[in-house]
Amino acid sequence: MLAGVSLCFQLIHKFTVGQEARSSPVHGDVDKRFTWQEAHTYCSSHGANLLSISGPEEENYIEKILLEKFGESEDHEQHWFWIGLHRQNPLDNESWKWSDRTPYTYQNFARYYSPMRKCVTLDLATRHWLPMHCESDLDWICKIPKGVKETIPEANEDSALGWVAFQEAEYKFSEHRSTWSQAQRICSWSEASLTSIHSAEEEHFLRDTMRKVSKEGENWWLGLHTYEGDGRFRWSDHSVLNYVSWAAGRPFPISRDKKCIYMTGSEGEWSDQKCQSDYRYICKRVNVTGTVPPTPALPPQSAGCPDGWTPFLHKCYRVFGHVESERATWSTASSICQSHGAKLTTVPSHVEQAFLVTMLPNTSFHMWVGLSSSPKAQFHWEEPGLLSYTNWAPGEPKDNSGTQTNKGNCVVMQHGSPARTTGMWASRGCETEKHGYICMKRKDPAIPAGVDLLPPSLSAPLEFDGVSYRLLQKPLDWEGALHVCQSLNGTLATVRDPRQQAYLTLLLHSLRKPAWIGLQNDMGRVFSWLGEEELTYSAWRDGEPNHMVGCGHMAVSGLWTVSRCEAKVNNTICDMNPERAIDHRWTYAGECPQAVGSWVWVPFRNNCYAFSLDTLKMQQEARDVCNHVGAELLSVLDEGESSFIWEHMQGYQEQANGAWLGLSFNPQDGTLQWSEEVGLGYTNWELQDANMGMLSPSTCFWVQSNTGLWKISPCKNHTHGVICKRPRGADASPSVAEADHLPALLLILVALLLLVALVLGVVYLYRRRASGAGGSYEGARYSRTNSTPSEQQEKNILVSDMELNEQPE
Repeated sequence: MLAGVSLCFQLIHKFTVGQEARSSPVHGDVDKRFTWQEAHTYCSSHGANLLSISGPEEENYIEKILLEKFGESEDHEQHWFWIGLHRQNPLDNESWKWSDRTPYTYQNFARYYSPMRKCVTLDLATRHWLPMHCESDLDWICKIPKGVKETIPEANEDSALGWVAFQEAEYKFSEHRSTWSQAQRICSWSEASLTSIHSAEEEHFLRDTMRKVSKEGENWWLGLHTYEGDGRFRWSDHSVLNYVSWAAGRPFPISRDKKCIYMTGSEGEWSDQKCQSDYRYICKRVNVTGTVPPTPALPPQSAGCPDGWTPFLHKCYRVFGHVESERATWSTASSICQSHGAKLTTVPSHVEQAFLVTMLPNTSFHMWVGLSSSPKAQFHWEEPGLLSYTNWAPGEPKDNSGTQTNKGNCVVMQHGSPARTTGMWASRGCETEKHGYICMKRKDPAIPAGVDLLPPSLSAPLEFDGVSYRLLQKPLDWEGALHVCQSLNGTLATVRDPRQQAYLTLLLHSLRKPAWIGLQNDMGRVFSWLGEEELTYSAWRDGEPNHMVGCGHMAVSGLWTVSRCEAKVNNTICDMNPERAIDHRWTYAGECPQAVGSWVWVPFRNNCYAFSLDTLKMQQEARDVCNHVGAELLSVLDEGESSFIWEHMQGYQEQANGAWLGLSFNPQDGTLQWSEEVGLGYTNWELQDANMGMLSPSTCFWVQSNTGLWKISPCKNHTHGVICKRPRGADASPSVAEADHLPALLLILVALLLLVALVLGVVYLYRRRASGAGGSYEGARYSRTNSTPSEQQEKNILVSDMELNEQPE
């Protein structure tokens, strides 16, 4: 334990597979996070309590331990630890209590507060306390008085048989019974997990050992399980699912209940059961250390694909079976692929998986891939290579072997009903069913290289299945990301089916950074898309969502995870052609003014902005222009507003290299300010060490179009574009309105005088003549450019007849 002045602490956190095991007692590494009650029980079983904090000094000491252990947390990385503060006892009138009965005399809550949450966490990112639902699975911190000996739970003393070695792993066979979750927890205390099984040889070893140490008819928990409402099997040690040995008629049909898998001690067959049953269990830990060397990258070469084949990375792919007569058994499909100099496709990672989903045809039919197994044997690829990735559908893989006509299992990629399982894998009888199939071969150096459409290029238009996307490559919180998307006439992206998910997965693979999408749950009920649209399809990362409140983003893998909505995430995906306007609680009241003259207003949060970057002016002229339309020269008060401005300026780089800021130097106190009421808080200087000591009232400031960063320049003899800003719903002053409309009023007056002259001419001259200078103010013609995302232009163009006539020769 780490020693404080009179106390010791233990940090318990989820152990990451592949992480080097540590022998230091400073922490505990476990394979599962706990609810508040489970964490409380764990600490109690070790003679300790969940952490209580008596004041700032103790809290600073805890934070020092956390920083030494984990380092600084990124804003979007939620790392929360249960502490002992709670209010679960109804007899306490909802008042906070420490679980170790320490007096509650100090608190460090963040501003966010929910009466529905009754247990408290310490947030490593913000260094504040955050109330959470007590059922959330999190890390936790135990605390024990210095000098008190830690109690080792009896469950950890089960060492009658000890650890038994087989091949590259060690196994421990329990002597007592437990539920699946408790068994997994006990294994994790020894830096192990419930056992996984990857071959018939490993299964035979386990079965033979079980027979020696158990009675007839006893069952043993394995590490195979599903999550609630998911139905997809995975090993608790996160290893690949490449072998099954189901009993006849198992697994049971898919249900929403969490299922856990046990093996019979007598026959060694697998079956599924509710996880609350009490069985004996087997722990497993792998002895192999080090890392798998990376696969060497293929040297770049000019190569292409034949007609009808789709290129991706170094391979060419083709789908067969569009018509029913083309569909075949697995062995026939394999032979046809070979006749094309190819093989049935392999799927070595989630990247190739996503690509294959994007190329599935409109017609729905399953397709063979190159994965198969003999009866009671491992699944393996037809093309030699390690099976390191799987994408099994719920309830898969099943064992279809055993009959005279079907002596093995072959795998299809599903493409049918239900649509949410599109792209997932299922095992089928190799010679009893006919399906389409996907062939794969290397690109041919004799064929000229073409342009690979996937993965998508970040510099090209992003469009798939009729949806246009735009990428905001700037750190933003979720609400700021939403408003920038809306200012561009879009909204945060929604993922409604596996094909959209696959395309965005490839986009994230190119980007290699996480990105916000329109997923949120700010009311503590269920996650939904923006506007309360229900999730009909989901792609959560394993174990997610593990927080009941937050906003969703896509990880680099493309899978969904949850962060605090206030966290900054590197990128945002906007949907640029939403089907309808979405009402939500982040909508701001008030409208922007109608276009007048050359001013078109763009809404963002509580303000409206007009961009006039094609006419360059000096700074004082720019201020006067803004004042004439009831606005102020641009001020930028936070990162979200800065990102919004930069996104809209990028389309004007050819016309202006920047725009003036409304920032000025106050010589009285030597500070910078936006106005008398608003001082300088947020900054975005290009040079962070700019010499502010050289500033004077004749110093001006501007923002660059290509970077969004701020620069300093003299006010005289410098011209830049103009961006004006005014509150939503603010009315122009009468003087401004008169100034804006004076040219139109003069034109109308001249038109009336001409009309009178024409009438008099008719009376006295008895003839009509047409006026070439009718001058009636016909108003402005408004159009919106439909530029592509690569052009990054969302200009609103407003041109009046008068302006057209006044263009220079």
